Amino acid sequence: MAKEVCFILDASSFQYRAFHASKERPTFTNEGLPNYAVNLFSRMLSSLRKEHKPDYMVAAMDCKEPTFRKKLYPQYKAQREDPPVHYLQQVPGFRNVLREYHIPIYEKPGYEADDIIGTLCQRIECDVVIATGDKDMAQLVEMSGHVKIFNMNKNKIFGYWDVEKEYGVTPAHMIDYLALVGDTSDNIPGCKGVGPDGAVMLLKMFENVEDIIKNVGQISSNRYRHAIMTHIDEILLSKKLVTIDCHVPINSYQV
Repeated sequence: MAKEVCFILDASSFQYRAFHASKERPTFTNEGLPNYAVNLFSRMLSSLRKEHKPDYMVAAMDCKEPTFRKKLYPQYKAQREDPPVHYLQQVPGFRNVLREYHIPIYEKPGYEADDIIGTLCQRIECDVVIATGDKDMAQLVEMSGHVKIFNMNKNKIFGYWDVEKEYGVTPAHMIDYLALVGDTSDNIPGCKGVGPDGAVMLLKMFENVEDIIKNVGQISSNRYRHAIMTHIDEILLSKKLVTIDCHVPINSYQV
């Protein structure tokens, strides 16, 4: 008998995707409130259920309160503009859709949806598929097959070796890869001058960023050696920022 599967929705990612995909064709309620993103969000969930037929579904959401990452690095996501008014007006509608689908919502002030998802992956006993468009989630994928990702951007489920094919490193090295390349969308600095190809090369030579820093003299490329020596603090900070906290104090989810 096939093992049961629980889909964990990166709800915030789904919501923004629905909003940006539908904002050029806005519709409104009789009261004049926008509902176009909510309608698409509902259709996306319905399609996901029909296509993949998960046994269970749960949703993780961001909170408006500052997270531990913001406290650690005030510039974290600082370049992002405030959400559009039409998006904010539809947030209650997104939640109502999840309730109508009987999908439990998990959130915790001080943490991001990523951390909630990481924690649920540790606690849910059946196999897990994370539905997201965020590459950070690749660090959670397990070789055992217990955790996979449904990549919304490519409409494809990624297992352990699919992550390596996509990024050049396995999920076990994904945190260190992200610490080196950074993330402009989250304003995570990374190591300027290295880039994705350099990160892959260095992580084939060394175990992690700490090992790279410790053995920087062994790096043959002048460019990469200089970049690492110049940005040690940024690399170590970035690693803390990209590491998903899998021990968020939330109520356990039983399936």
